Order: sequence, then C-alpha cells, then structure tokens
Amino acid sequence: MAVVAAVAAGGCQHPTIRPMPGVLPSAGMLLRAEPVRLSADVQLYRFELLASDVGNDLYPLNVSRAVPGDRLVSKLYVFEKGRWRFADFVIMLRARNGDSANISPDGKRLVYERPDVSEAEGPWPRAYPRDRRGRRVTIRHVGTGQSFVSERFTEVYGLGASSHWRGDGEELAFTTTCVKNGKPVRQLVVADACGSVLLDAEAMPALAGLEFIGYSPDGDRVAALRPAAAAEMGRQGGELVELDVAARTLREAGKVPARIACLHAGRYDRIIEWDDTGRCRLGGEAAAGQLTRR
Repeated sequence: MAVVAAVAAGGCQHPTIRPMPGVLPSAGMLLRAEPVRLSADVQLYRFELLASDVGNDLYPLNVSRAVPGDRLVSKLYVFEKGRWRFADFVIMLRARNGDSANISPDGKRLVYERPDVSEAEGPWPRAYPRDRRGRRVTIRHVGTGQSFVSERFTEVYGLGASSHWRGDGEELAFTTTCVKNGKPVRQLVVADACGSVLLDAEAMPALAGLEFIGYSPDGDRVAALRPAAAAEMGRQGGELVELDVAARTLREAGKVPARIACLHAGRYDRIIEWDDTGRCRLGGEAAAGQLTRR
C-alpha cells in the first residue's frame, strides 16, 4: 500500500515500521503504522513515533533498538480512482479490522471525532490530549467526499458493540458532549445521515447523562444506560432505558448492577435483547436472574 511505503528506503523493510518522513538518515526517528481495514474502500492508520539510538542509515537494523516516542493523530484513507487517498485526520479509538461501529452497514458513511489540526503542524500532528486539541463530531460520505462537521458535539462512542448506525444507514445515535454556555453536557444524540440533529438534550432534556448502547432491529427505538456514576463508561451499572425516537418518550427497562456491568464493559449489547414487539428488555445473564427487572 502506498500510504507509508514511499517513506522507506529500498531493500529490506520492516512490515509496520519505516524511517520517519522528513528527517535526516542519521536520525533514529521511526514511524510505526498500524492499519485498520474498516471496509473494502476505507482504511484507518494509527501512527506512533519511535526513537532509536541508531540512525536510519542502518534501517531496518535499528528497529530492534527503537522505543516509543509519541502518539500521532490517526489518518483516514479512502480508495478512489484506483488508489488510496488521504481523506481526513480522525479519532476512532475502538475501531478494529472489519469491526467498527463508526461505519454504516452499507459502508458508505462514517461518523468519527475530527481533531482540530492546523496546517502549521504538517502531515504528522501529535495526538494531544483533549484539553490541548479540540474535537468535533464529523459524518463523512464515502465516494462523494462530503463531510458534515458539527460545531456543537465533541465525542462519538457507544457502550455496546452494536452499531452507532440504524440498520438502513440513514440515522445514527451516539453519546457525546455538548459545551453550552461554558458548561459541558454529556448526552445521547440522534441524528440523520447528513448530521441534522433529530433529538438531543436541548430538545429532550431527559437525554442528558444517557450513554448509548444500540438500536432495536426495526430501528424505531434506542437502548441506553443512565449510568450510576458519570464518566465511568457504565462500569458502575445504572438504569437501562428505551428511547422511542418518533414519540420522544423514555421507558425504564431495568436496573444493571455494577457486578454485571463491569463484566460487560464495551459489550453491553450482550445483556439486552429486543422482544417481538421491538421493545428492549434485560436479556442474557439478566434473563437468568442476575439482574433485577421492572
């Protein structure tokens, strides 16, 4: 793949580590690239800067002496007109090969956090923490290259491994933070594929503090968690709720105790299920009596 191969010298090469572009051969700065294939046409690269006490003129022999130096901002590449092209700087912490909630079921749309990168930083900006680099929720349409950047929301993630996207790819839900009047408000947001907000805490105050889990099979409802402890990614459990998007109503579906929540952190879809009427209920271990039901 042409993304990082061009930075390497001829001859033997390390499969994931290359000399850092733009530095003298005598410097021991190396670039580690971790590819994450999101779909047939979309690829994410995570980058790390490595430092070696042996210069790159002895690459790849100096790779074994390299130590981690700094994290770099990840990059998104899209396959267009027979080649991979850089599309955007991205933050997708939970994306895995062939398994990313950020991409729509048809592979045509992506939702992610876009870090604010200035041109002065060049092509390899550092992955600064949140207090040093702003982030904005972005929806990108693969193929057309259109992007919809939110000026209100700064995060996008879900507690479950189920998709952020509705099954038809025309709607998405995610947990985010909105800064209003200088005060951050964590909330559940439902938007359409063009980034227009359908529901958020401003339209429906009960969505404040909710953590997203997943869509119902028919796409009419969203399961969410009202966590017992904020900023814990649900590990302390809380209240399972169901949002009817069209009716703008919330229904309590059961309590999730901490002993179960901590076992399923990052995969909350395992402890819920949807009945024949499309309503959310506690399932899996919950059905075995390990969770209390309302």
